Amino acid sequence: MKIVQQHIVRHQEQFSDHPFFARLSTDPPFERLAPFPVCLTFWVMTFQDILRICDERATDPGYKHMVHRHRLEDAGHDRWFLGDLAALGLEPPTAAELFGERHRAARNASLALLSEALRARHDACRLTLLLTLESAGHVFFERVARYLERIGERRRLRYFSQTHLDVEKAHDVFEEDTDARIEAIALDEETRTEALQLIDRCYRELTGMFDAIEAQIAAGAARPALAPSKPRSAREAARETARGAAPRVVRTPVMRPFARRAPRGDGGSPG
Repeated sequence: MKIVQQHIVRHQEQFSDHPFFARLSTDPPFERLAPFPVCLTFWVMTFQDILRICDERATDPGYKHMVHRHRLEDAGHDRWFLGDLAALGLEPPTAAELFGERHRAARNASLALLSEALRARHDACRLTLLLTLESAGHVFFERVARYLERIGERRRLRYFSQTHLDVEKAHDVFEEDTDARIEAIALDEETRTEALQLIDRCYRELTGMFDAIEAQIAAGAARPALAPSKPRSAREAARETARGAAPRVVRTPVMRPFARRAPRGDGGSPG
């Protein structure tokens, strides 16, 4: 699977240049990143089902051991995410919001990636799917954790923390001996082709999701900040009411709803 691993790395390097991560490098105020991070809710929850389905459908004992171990290592990270939303003072989206327009890109990507787990014909492809998602996760968690550290975020976070990144990099599939075993796996041409195409599709979906997140952030940043309302006297309020004018309301901007290894000497990228 060495060719498969190298293909993952090439996509990982391209993904690390996404405009969303470029934005983080400028250290914007956290509130200017809306709808992030609430917009990731559907994806974070779906990821747990992707792990489960890959585990339940793997049959080869060698692959089964790695996939099952990976599922156990990532179990509970959805609760970390919800805990971080609470720590950040953000409400998780309602069911109606999750299936609304603002979460459509996350749903599209999540369901497409879930379909990869369902339709994979080989255990090698199931493992490839998990390795691909982890490679993107290493980029994401590293960039976000560094950003939060630079802006002085002091709230106790787990999902968006350096600790989570350390946990991801410590997964069994990234241990040197396990990684060497994966690299040494020989795939027939058909399976290798399917695995390479799977990687292409996965990164296309992930990129599309982050394209949508970035577009929403950019749209919000382009809007001028709302000025505070000018205090009115009781007489002014009475006059407006008499004229049938609607009460003036200034709405406070809110957070709008809406996770591989660096290979050894073969063109690795930041984890």
